Amino acid sequence: MSDGFERYFARGERYAVLSATPRNAPAPGQKERRMIAAWADHPRVRDFSKRLCVGSATVAANPLTRAALSVIMAFWKPAAPFEIAPSVEKGLDYCLQRIQEERLTMSKPQELVRYEMLRLLADAV
Repeated sequence: MSDGFERYFARGERYAVLSATPRNAPAPGQKERRMIAAWADHPRVRDFSKRLCVGSATVAANPLTRAALSVIMAFWKPAAPFEIAPSVEKGLDYCLQRIQEERLTMSKPQELVRYEMLRLLADAV
């Protein structure tokens, strides 16, 4: 995960992120969750995220998972706009909306990007 974001940071281009867990993937354990939280809360990562990330959506299809994430968000403020989405479609729509609101240019029309991403993710998530 860190390596992927480092590429975003190195390019210095603004971006949106959709996080979705692959179907049947095991949930991260306590150690892994702590490592992710420590990474996300590092001052350097927060600075880059604040400057470059226009929005982030995390897909949580399970209502209890969404509730748990909402509780966490009451105590931890992300560096960039954040949405807990009930589906990949809703999360993608949030990211595309943030891109549009920030007037970022895309190499393809948003409708095409949405279609391609939903097709790509349909079998994986």
